[in-house]
Amino acid sequence: MNKKAQGFTIVELLIVIVVIAILAAISIAAYTNIQQRAKNTAIINAASQSLKMIEAYIAANGTYPSKYNACITVDSGCQVDLNSDSIISSNSTFNTIMATVGTLPKSVPVEGSRWYGITYGYSAPTTFDGVSQPAVLRYYLSGKEQQCAVQGVMKRTDVSSVLVTSTDGFTSYVASPDKTECVISISGPAHS
Repeated sequence: MNKKAQGFTIVELLIVIVVIAILAAISIAAYTNIQQRAKNTAIINAASQSLKMIEAYIAANGTYPSKYNACITVDSGCQVDLNSDSIISSNSTFNTIMATVGTLPKSVPVEGSRWYGITYGYSAPTTFDGVSQPAVLRYYLSGKEQQCAVQGVMKRTDVSSVLVTSTDGFTSYVASPDKTECVISISGPAHS
């Protein structure tokens, strides 16, 4: 008897390789998206916790915790100025004052070298929907036009100190390095 050797043809092998490559590409894209969502969720949770603590301080004391900018996420740092690459530093007075109501989150996932961390900002001339709101919380999410998922998201108008309610769920999109900016109004006394 004469048996013919059985094997795969080149075409069959190429089809298998293409199918494996497609499955690998889909898996990598899904994994990257899951990682981005997990990082953004951690940042949103830390921002929400920070906002609640600042609001608790305002409710207990009738004043904003500080009239100066401060990096809340001191362990991971804050680099947030859109016009420059300046770093917002920790403010020991702010941290001491906030420690009277609880513990602020010390870090968030950091991705890239620009625009990260959670900051508290104070600027007396700022208005939000026509009302003086000098204090804001600012943070950045990875990806285009992500939902900030915290109440009080603001949009800028043509006048830099005038902000209005965002109907999009985010403040702005920074194309490079692919970040969504979130600026949140902090309710409280007008000027304390």
